[in-house]
Amino acid sequence: MGIPPYDFHVWFKGSQKPVYMSGFDEDHIKNQCETRKPIKIKRVKLKEKIFEREPLGPKNAVLQGDPNYKKAYELLRDYVDSNGGPPERLRKKIREHWVDYQKVKGK
Repeated sequence: MGIPPYDFHVWFKGSQKPVYMSGFDEDHIKNQCETRKPIKIKRVKLKEKIFEREPLGPKNAVLQGDPNYKKAYELLRDYVDSNGGPPERLRKKIREHWVDYQKVKGK
């Protein structure tokens, strides 16, 4: 059946399409609506999306065994370090993903 909170479609006066809301029951949904009064509340069961892994190799390639991401990351990092580190523009984008990769100081 699922665990709370549940998914609901809520129609308000003057709206053709339902608004998606999440709550425990119809009273909880009504309390969330504050000043707007819902016309219709319907509990829905949304289909879960199954995400497929993006292939890392060439098109139609078959993976031979478990991927070793840590080793691949180390190889890429060594390559970037040997070329003076990532450019500042790329370094900023990497930091947006909470990866603090400091620029290598030249010798």
